[in-house]
Amino acid sequence: MRDRAAAVALLAVLALSGCTASPAEVDRPTPRTLAPSADTGAASGPQRPVLDDPGSTAALVPERIVIPRIGVDASLLDLARDAEGVLAAPPADQLQKAGWYADGTVPGDVGPAVIAGHVDWVDRVAVFHRLGELRAGDQVRVVMSDRSVVRFTVDRTQAVPKLRFPTGAVYGPTPDAQLRVITCGGPWDDARDIYSENVIVYASRTA
Repeated sequence: MRDRAAAVALLAVLALSGCTASPAEVDRPTPRTLAPSADTGAASGPQRPVLDDPGSTAALVPERIVIPRIGVDASLLDLARDAEGVLAAPPADQLQKAGWYADGTVPGDVGPAVIAGHVDWVDRVAVFHRLGELRAGDQVRVVMSDRSVVRFTVDRTQAVPKLRFPTGAVYGPTPDAQLRVITCGGPWDDARDIYSENVIVYASRTA
C-alpha cells in the first residue's frame, strides 16, 4: 500500500497544471503541463465518498460554478488525470468553463472539493482571470446535477509559489464541507515556461 505522503505529493503536482500564457506574451509557445516525478508512483487521489448520511451529495455531480463578485457563471467539466498522473486542464476551446476534480470530494460533502480553471490563454482571458480579487466573505455557489445549490463563503485567498504549493491545506482532510478554487498567477517564469504562482481560494460551506 502506498503511503499517504506519496499520494499527497502527487496531488500537489495535479494542482499545478492547466495554466497558460499571459496575454502580453502572445509569441510564446503554449506552456507544457507538469508531470509528476518518477518517485511519486501511481498513487491514487481522494475518492468520491460513499456515505450513509441522507444529506450526502455523493450521488450528485456539480454542473456550474457561480461567483457573483467577479462575474463568473460557468459550466463545469469533469477533470481527470492522464496516463502520466497529471490533472488534465479544460481544453483551450473551453476557456470559459472550469473543471471539477471528479475523483475528489463532491462539493457539499465533508472534505475539500477542488475546482480549477485557466486564468488566460495566449491573448484571451479565461474563466478565472479575476479569481485573485476574491476576499473573505465573498460568495461562491455550486449548482448540482439535481439543480440544488451548494453555497460557500470565501475564507481567504492565497497566492503561493508553485514550488511551495500548500498540499496539506488544499487537499488534506477537513471536518466540514469546503471548496478550493485554483488558477495560475504571478509573474511568467521563462525558464519553466509557466506562471510562477498559483492563486487558491479557500471557502467553507454556508449553512
